[in-house]
Amino acid sequence: MSEELHSSGRKKKVDSFQLNIDYSEDLDNDIIFPEDTDEDLLDLSDDDKTEQMPVPRRMSDTEDEISEREENRRRRKALKKERQRKKRKAKQNGCVLRVVWLVMVLILGVFLAEFLLVGINDLLGRNRGDEEKIIIQIPDNPDIDSLSEILYENGVISNKTYFKMYAKLTNGDEGFAKGSYELKNNMDYEAIINYLQSNANRVDTVQLRFTEGMTVLEIADKLSENGVCDKEEFLNLCNSTDFDEDFTFLSSGRPGINGVYYRLEGYLFPDTYEFYLGEKPTTTIYRFLNNYEAKLYYTKQRIEIKEDTDEDNYWDNYYSEEDTDTSKKNVKKYEKLTIEEQARKQGMTMDEVLTLASMIQAEAATKDDMYMISSIFHNRLNTINAGGYTIYGDYIRGTLGSDPTIYYPYKKNTAPANYKSRYDTYEIQGLPSGPICNPGMDAISAALYPTESNNYFFCHKPATEDSEAVPYYAATMADHNYNLSLAGLN
Repeated sequence: MSEELHSSGRKKKVDSFQLNIDYSEDLDNDIIFPEDTDEDLLDLSDDDKTEQMPVPRRMSDTEDEISEREENRRRRKALKKERQRKKRKAKQNGCVLRVVWLVMVLILGVFLAEFLLVGINDLLGRNRGDEEKIIIQIPDNPDIDSLSEILYENGVISNKTYFKMYAKLTNGDEGFAKGSYELKNNMDYEAIINYLQSNANRVDTVQLRFTEGMTVLEIADKLSENGVCDKEEFLNLCNSTDFDEDFTFLSSGRPGINGVYYRLEGYLFPDTYEFYLGEKPTTTIYRFLNNYEAKLYYTKQRIEIKEDTDEDNYWDNYYSEEDTDTSKKNVKKYEKLTIEEQARKQGMTMDEVLTLASMIQAEAATKDDMYMISSIFHNRLNTINAGGYTIYGDYIRGTLGSDPTIYYPYKKNTAPANYKSRYDTYEIQGLPSGPICNPGMDAISAALYPTESNNYFFCHKPATEDSEAVPYYAATMADHNYNLSLAGLN
């Protein structure tokens, strides 16, 4: 009985102990709030048993607290689903981007392949149709952009971009010359560039003939009228020292150089020249001077030796020819000399030869007339050492009395009113400061080898439509005045 009571008492204590347990502390530790949520828990699947378990309810919880916990659970579940949705979308977007990138690479490859194929064909001059000649006009100092545009518009090339790339890579994008060129539409890039960088391939040329006796002013007018170069710029260069370094004959042996009107007068050798339209005046002048130098300094002529010479340096050029005569056999000696060598042998400078030759050229009516007029000028020059008197006693003061010198650098019909030239050989003694025109080879030869005579005067009966000019020569002033009446000049 006591044992049962004792046992019953222990059971009551246990029940009493169990009834007095406070579940609040344990429940507080097991509840998860949003601020304590581990993000790893958000990755749990919908099948996770922990997500299916009901939210524990504490005895002390109010309905609001239970509702808040339920709301937090739903938000966590919604957040998890949103993240999963974004991952799926990102994966899908990545696939799309890879496909787009691949398509773009393929398209770019196709375009690049086509560009290279078309460019290479154009570079080699292929696929431009049937062969034809095309004339293009290149402006002054063109850049590669403007040049490629001109070539493209005229059908010489088919791809401007490829041409410019090729020109720059091969350093062929500079040095193009102004002018007109005739190209073929099947030329490759290298041929086109080389062709356009050489003046020799231009087709815009003009051929002009400059006759003996033309002055610098007349030459400048002709060049300008035919579109070769600018007149004023040409004349300025003709009176400059720009060419002295390349041609020393322009400055050496010219004591009257400071008194000339044009430094290049007499040195623009008369001949037929081919020019480019619109070329630089410097280029034009080089053509004249190079020709002058070649003709007078490097071209040897056969000269008959009329008397023995002591100059040993010419013997290497001597040779003989037999001249059969009915009475006797004569042996003539010849030598080959340049004009410059002949001038030195005659004791003259080239400037003296050209000045005298220019006066002969301006005065003479025929080739034979040149040699007699040369004789008269030489005889008059010799009077300088004779006090100005001829061997017949006429006083001419050592003047040459050449009419064309009165108006130089103009002609009689173009000179300004009351013009007075400082070249006037009626006023000055001896030769003027420089040539009065550009003489030809016949006048130069006459200046070097005058006919032997004692004449000091000459005049000409003017030419008419039916007859040429008639020359008259005289040894004395009296005879000369008579000739003037015969020529109708009194």
